[in-house]
Amino acid sequence: METRWATVDGVHLQLPEECTVDELREELHKPADAVLIAVTGDLVSVVHEDDQSLTNMVAGCADTYYFKRPNESDRNDVLAAPEIDHALENPSAEETTFQRPGIDH
Repeated sequence: METRWATVDGVHLQLPEECTVDELREELHKPADAVLIAVTGDLVSVVHEDDQSLTNMVAGCADTYYFKRPNESDRNDVLAAPEIDHALENPSAEETTFQRPGIDH
């Protein structure tokens, strides 16, 4: 299985190309209620489908990932984005993608 480098919650590590959120959560010992947030250039994705391969989503192209728990304080401007709360309240499809906060086009 191919691997690639990514940063997950501030730690730079190798990830299998075909991993799912469940597999990543289990391998990194993250709580079951932690949601995966992926940052891909100027896009942010909130992943709703834990057993879908990340490579089948925009989130699979990310170089930075965060696990966010409900009611957790925001660690940065990405995790503070109101779109994340909206996506968690109204999940659609496998992921919700929006423009990264602070990026002007």
